[in-house]
Amino acid sequence: MNELPEFISQALAKPVNYADDYVRSVLALKGRLEAALKASLVLDDDMNYNAAQSLTCKLAGNDEALAKVYEFDVRFYISSKSPLFAVYCFDRKWRVTDMGRANHPIAQERLPKSVLASTDIAKNLLSGCGFKEVEHRYFFLLATGCVTQMDGLPATVFECLFAEIV
Repeated sequence: MNELPEFISQALAKPVNYADDYVRSVLALKGRLEAALKASLVLDDDMNYNAAQSLTCKLAGNDEALAKVYEFDVRFYISSKSPLFAVYCFDRKWRVTDMGRANHPIAQERLPKSVLASTDIAKNLLSGCGFKEVEHRYFFLLATGCVTQMDGLPATVFECLFAEIV
């Protein structure tokens, strides 16, 4: 079983932060990530049922190991509860997931090397800015004491720290 690191457990108990300084910090990260990734990012600042804002880019290419053309939306969630981030990947062409099955979130170890190179650049930048990553392996663990805003059901770590609706 994956036990939660202390930094995640502490963040779960904190309230959502709607303050202007949080909003400005995500906008500043957008510019830095765009420069580092040499890609445009789309800001989703809607915090209805979300404890985070997200920055999304599209990564596409041809992976020889997969012998397939791929297209991923890579979303960087920035939590308002604590300086935490999560990398959430959508497989737009079902290249690493089976057609008809859920195409998100994709565990990073399943991504093509070129996509991993981009996520590593972003993760290094965010870590250098003082953020800690909440890894994929923690996304679906129950967040003790947390319930969803939408329906009051027990929340997962991802729902509590980042988003109930993706």
